[in-house]
Amino acid sequence: MSEALPVPSGSEPFSYPLEHPDPSSKLPPARAPLSDDQRKKLEDLTSHFNREGAEWPTTVKALKNQWRIQSGGSTRSFGSFFRAAPVEEEEPVLKQLTDKEKCYWSTEAFQRCLRATKWVYQDAVKRAEETLVWRREFCDGVDEMTPELVSHEGETGKELVAGYDINFRPVLYMHPYRQNTQESMSQINFVVWCLERTIDLCPPTDPATETLCLCIDFGANRSGDKTPPTSLRQAKRVLDILQTYYCERLGRAVCVNIPTFFWAFYKLVGPFVDPVTKDKIRFISGEANATELVPASQLQKIFGGDVNFEYDHSTYFPALSKLCAERKAANFARWQKYGNGKCGLSESVIRGAVTPEELAAKLTSGAEAPESTSTSATSTVINTPENGAAIVSATEESKVGMGLESVSAGGSVVSTKEVEKAVESLSLGETPAASEEVKASA
Repeated sequence: MSEALPVPSGSEPFSYPLEHPDPSSKLPPARAPLSDDQRKKLEDLTSHFNREGAEWPTTVKALKNQWRIQSGGSTRSFGSFFRAAPVEEEEPVLKQLTDKEKCYWSTEAFQRCLRATKWVYQDAVKRAEETLVWRREFCDGVDEMTPELVSHEGETGKELVAGYDINFRPVLYMHPYRQNTQESMSQINFVVWCLERTIDLCPPTDPATETLCLCIDFGANRSGDKTPPTSLRQAKRVLDILQTYYCERLGRAVCVNIPTFFWAFYKLVGPFVDPVTKDKIRFISGEANATELVPASQLQKIFGGDVNFEYDHSTYFPALSKLCAERKAANFARWQKYGNGKCGLSESVIRGAVTPEELAAKLTSGAEAPESTSTSATSTVINTPENGAAIVSATEESKVGMGLESVSAGGSVVSTKEVEKAVESLSLGETPAASEEVKASA
C-alpha cells in the first residue's frame, strides 16, 4: 500500500487529506439500546434483503411501479376525460444483490433506514429498497463513479474532505463561493461523489462511526458575492438526495462567514429541510471558531483551526482518490472474509475495529449490540504516522489498528497483496475473488 500522507506542519501551506483523527477524539454518547420490537424489525429487514434469489429493479421508476402492482394498484395512467389510457411499460430489468451491495448493506445501514422512518417497518423496507435501486441508477451506479467523472468540478476546492471532528466524524468542507461550473447534473454528481468519499474515510471505531461533520464557509464579503451559490431548484434536488438516500448521515453542520442574502435563501429552502437536520446545524457569526467541534489540528484556519489549507487540485485530488480507494478495498476485503456472502455485517467489523468473534463475545457477556455499545467499554486504536498505535478512546485496551503496511481487523490481518488486488478489481468495476485464506475463514 502507499506511504503515509504528509501531515500539517506549523503555518506551512497544506493540501492533502488527513488520514487519521486527532488522538484526543472521543466517541459520541451511545444510542439507547434497541427494544425487543426494534431488534425484531432489524432482523426482519436484514432477512428481507438476504432472501435467496431476491431481485430488485435497476430504476426507481420501475421499483415504484412494482410497489403499486404488489399493493393491488395499476401502472395505467388516465387520459383526457379520465378515460384509462394504457401506458406501455418495458419489462423491468431485475438483478440480485452484488457483493458490493451486500457489503454496503451493513446492520448499521438497515438501522439508519429504520430510524429515519421512525421504526415503521414497511416504510423502512421501502426506504431501503429505494436507496438500493437509486444507488444502482444514479450516474450508472454510485459505486462505479470514478474520480475522472467529477475532477473538473473539484478544481477550485469548492468541496473537499479533510480531517475529523472531536467525535471521529470525517469532515466535509463546502466553499460555495468557489463555484466554477454552471448549474447542471454534473454538480450534483460531485456532491454525491464527495459524500461517498467522506463515508469511505470513517475510521475503525466500535460502535461504528456513521455520521459526518459538514463545515460550510459561505465566503461573506469575498469577491462581492451578491447572489445565492445555487438555485432553489438545485438546492432542493440535493436536499432530496441527502434526506432520502443519505438519511441519518449528518452528525453536525457548522456554517461560517454567512452573507446577508443567505438568510432570505435559507427561508426559502428551510421548509424542505427535515426538523431533525435543522437541529444539527450551527451558525457561527462574527469571527469563525469551530474548535469546540473540530480539533484545531484537524481544522482549516478559516474556521479557526491551525491547518493552513491551500487547495492544490493536482496534489489533493489524486491523494484523496487513492486513499479512499484503498480504504474501500480494505473494507471490502474484510467483508469477503467475514460477511458470509450476506448483508448485515457490522461496519465496526467491515472497517477493522473488531472481529465478529469479539462482537459475539460482547453479546454473550451481556454487552449490547453495535447499536448501543457503551463508549466506556470500547477501545479504538488507530495507527498514525506521528505516534504509531495511538489509543484515541479506551478503557479496555484491546489494540485494534488500521496500519499502513497491512489492514488489521482484531486478531486477523488482511494482507497488503489482497487489498491491492481488491483496489485494482474495484477500479475495473469487478468483484474481487476472495483468496484461499479468506475463503477458508469465511
